[in-house]
Amino acid sequence: MKSRNTLLLFLALYLLVVTLAMAAEYTVKAPEGWKKHTASSAPEHYMKNGSSLMLTIDSVPAEAKTPDTYVEYVKKLLQKSFKNVQFEPVIKRTINGADARELCYTAEMSGMKMKYDVVYVLKQTKAYTLTAGGMAEMFDSMKADYQAFFNSFKLT
Repeated sequence: MKSRNTLLLFLALYLLVVTLAMAAEYTVKAPEGWKKHTASSAPEHYMKNGSSLMLTIDSVPAEAKTPDTYVEYVKKLLQKSFKNVQFEPVIKRTINGADARELCYTAEMSGMKMKYDVVYVLKQTKAYTLTAGGMAEMFDSMKADYQAFFNSFKLT
């Protein structure tokens, strides 16, 4: 019985350490007025007036190890996923000391024109994707909010 309790205690401590380590790999803050979307599978997801701010973390595929090749990889996926995708030129950025790429694009989804601004930050084998998206006609009015979201991102 004692060894079982010791094992359970060890497992609980291990899970706590892993959880704290995962939570500590980044920080990001939503601007005031954005509500956390708790039903989302994304680690961070916020909503306001039908627009969305989101952070997702993905594995970097072998063929896309640099920020530039990763953006080209993602663009190919987006062209397969959406109709009428129109990309703006990719912007090289630095987000709190990390090399990043910003990609703006419009696309058609369920007959609606949507606009997205996405920042990709790569670290080792992970891609941190900060996405702002919403209806195209309303999207630009929220630029200050989504740029604040992007700029709040830090790798720890």
